[in-house]
Amino acid sequence: MRDGAYDFEGLPLADVDPGSSVLLAGSPHSGARTLALRMLAGATDEGTIVVTTNRRAGRLAGDCERAGIEMEADRTAIIDCVGGEDPDLPARVMPVSGPSDLTGIGMRFSDVHRSFQRAGVEGVRTGICSLSTLLSFGELQPVSRFVHTLVGRIDSVDGLGVFLVDPSMHDDRTISTLSQFCTGRIDVREAEGGAELRARGLPDQSREWAAFDPTLE
Repeated sequence: MRDGAYDFEGLPLADVDPGSSVLLAGSPHSGARTLALRMLAGATDEGTIVVTTNRRAGRLAGDCERAGIEMEADRTAIIDCVGGEDPDLPARVMPVSGPSDLTGIGMRFSDVHRSFQRAGVEGVRTGICSLSTLLSFGELQPVSRFVHTLVGRIDSVDGLGVFLVDPSMHDDRTISTLSQFCTGRIDVREAEGGAELRARGLPDQSREWAAFDPTLE
């Protein structure tokens, strides 16, 4: 692994440089959501921030654990746009008013990242699950600004960003607009043999479709 790079255990992906953000495009049935969570599972000294826009924090925490993310409050946070009572979760839960509150999401991200820095956590993986929900509550322009801003923040702290989107819900212009802010893109599809992924725009990645396991343990 390159110094400081992010690796992805058990996935057909090469290491990704610090400061990178990836648009992960795939339908809910393709395994894209599982892939996003597995990409957020890092080493024990890394941190993880997951923005959940359509699933309660309690259910997401269980999915994260099955994806290999160790849920510890000092280095794992869920920014919750859904609400509901989920007591005694192993991760820190930071609520916002809803998926339309882009400013609130950004503020919570900054708060969590500062607390991680104070705790000595380096190398933070951030996932947005998903941009499609944000777009269903708002227009493309403000969501694009939000993505652009968050990508810049991730880059400035040498983090990793994974932005999940369902391309079947949006036109080509929307996906192209979101893609231009990210370092690269990973597409996910359902094939005869199972789920496959292909990376574009990321250094040292294969340009061929590669199979991966789309299930959570």
